[in-house]
Amino acid sequence: MATVNFDRVVKAYDNGVTVLHDINLDVKSGEFVVFVGPSGCGKSTLMRMLAGLETVTGGGISIEGRRIEGLAPRERDIAMVFQDYALYPHKTVFENMAFGLRLRKTPKAEIERRVREAADMLQLGHLLERKPRNLSGGQRQRVAMGRAIVRDAKVFLFDEPLSNLDAKLRNEMRVEIKKLHRKLGATMIYVTHDQVEAMTLADRIAVLNGGYVMQYGTPDEIYNAPVNTFVAGFTGSPPMNLLRLHASAGMASGDGVALPLPAHVRAVLGERAEVTFGVRPENVTLARAPAAGGLHVTGRVTVVEPMGAETVCTFDVAGQALVARLAPDVRLAPGDAVSLQLDAARTHWFDAADGNVLCEAAGAREAA
Repeated sequence: MATVNFDRVVKAYDNGVTVLHDINLDVKSGEFVVFVGPSGCGKSTLMRMLAGLETVTGGGISIEGRRIEGLAPRERDIAMVFQDYALYPHKTVFENMAFGLRLRKTPKAEIERRVREAADMLQLGHLLERKPRNLSGGQRQRVAMGRAIVRDAKVFLFDEPLSNLDAKLRNEMRVEIKKLHRKLGATMIYVTHDQVEAMTLADRIAVLNGGYVMQYGTPDEIYNAPVNTFVAGFTGSPPMNLLRLHASAGMASGDGVALPLPAHVRAVLGERAEVTFGVRPENVTLARAPAAGGLHVTGRVTVVEPMGAETVCTFDVAGQALVARLAPDVRLAPGDAVSLQLDAARTHWFDAADGNVLCEAAGAREAA
């Protein structure tokens, strides 16, 4: 296990394009940290700099307090699992897992022990004599993970390892990786564009966008207390509803929408005339009769998606989309007019100009 520190890390290319800006992150020993964000946000580049596959333009990276920019990849004591399994097709599972150890001239008995221990951990013991062509996608990914595990490295890196698998296998492999981290107790850094993977796997999540870290925190903090509209809209499935409204005389309003601004929001609002109101789909319910003093809006159904355990409905509210996760027995059809109740204790308020949080309701802070 080892700590990892990114200290004001910058990555710029010769053409003048800067893809990472002033990255400051600390990873604790034994922690599982996920870098998540859309394609092109810089998350894989950040990991590749840690691995020594990309050079650092500015700032520094340390493992256990030791700066590593001048070290070759093989000197960093890092093991990496790539998106492409990168298995040798002519070698058996055993030979693939043992290959790196043999290059390092590890004693034969030690290779045998490490490979068989890793194979048993990953339920590959009965497959050691097979070639990759005789394995399923999930089995191949486990072999790639096993090849990393036998290294007994200080830090394990995973670069979108599940993106080539189908949905069912991705779910299964998420569970396997979670169990693997618990067994090894190792420091792991994982890159993905899938926020579901990030939320389910991570001890802490770094949300990146445009080469900047938007927020770094636990899954609860990221989900329940997003610092800006990007984080709010990126996390959750479906993501948070964000409605742009005009703020005036203690109200946030749009065509057909009028929501009272909470006192703690009014206190920080200042001269802002536009705000963005946020509420998670699970905090939107049908209202037969809106409660006095509660938050409610009216809308018209545009899409109904029966999901079995729930029904996801999209409503047109004053020309903006509002999504709700409702009970599976709800019967609605496109065109229906409904009244919707919003959980005031789970609302979020953002500056419409820069997207940064103004203040979230007390319930959101308690949940985080």
